[in-house]
Formats: sequence, structure tokens, C-alpha cells
Amino acid sequence: MRDSILILILGMGIVTFIPRFLPMVFLTRWVIPERLKMGLGYIPIAILSAIVFPILFFNEGGKVEIQPHYLLSAIPVFIFSWKVKSLWASVILGMLVYWGLGFVL
Repeated sequence: MRDSILILILGMGIVTFIPRFLPMVFLTRWVIPERLKMGLGYIPIAILSAIVFPILFFNEGGKVEIQPHYLLSAIPVFIFSWKVKSLWASVILGMLVYWGLGFVL
């Protein structure tokens, strides 16, 4: 393996490790208020919404246009996720519904 590739892989590992390690080291002794914990709990939901919403309601050109294939795949997965609350089951169901609709539509 060339040295440049090894340095690149090592650099990517360090860049990934540092943002995870430093908060763990410096924030373990802090007591985080309950209201802040509740607020931080909404961050994954907000990020997922920011990823999913444009896929469902915008075309490749950035114009508002409902994407029926994606929307028909998302609706049963949203309902299933809300009821079951299982990440892996939701991911698997989403893939199966999307691929199944690909054969039908």
C-alpha cells in the first residue's frame, strides 16, 4: 500500500475519532440538565426530517413536486416506525416496500 493512502486512512480515522472522543472526555463529569437532555433528544428527528423531506417533495431540479414512488414507500414505513419503534425493522421494511414498488410501478 502506498504511503499516501495509508496517511489518508489514518487522517480520516483521526478526524472521525476526535469529535467523538473529546466530548466524552470533557463532558463526563458535567451534570446535564433534564430540559437540555429533552431538547437534545429532538436532534436526530430534526436531522432525519431534513434528509427525508426534500427527497419526498422536491425533484432533482429543486422544484416542489411530490415524488409518488418515494411517498408511497415512506407512508407505511412512517406508520410502522411510529407503532413498532424499531430502527432495523423500519429500514428493512422501507427497502422492501421501495423495491416492491419498483416492480409494480
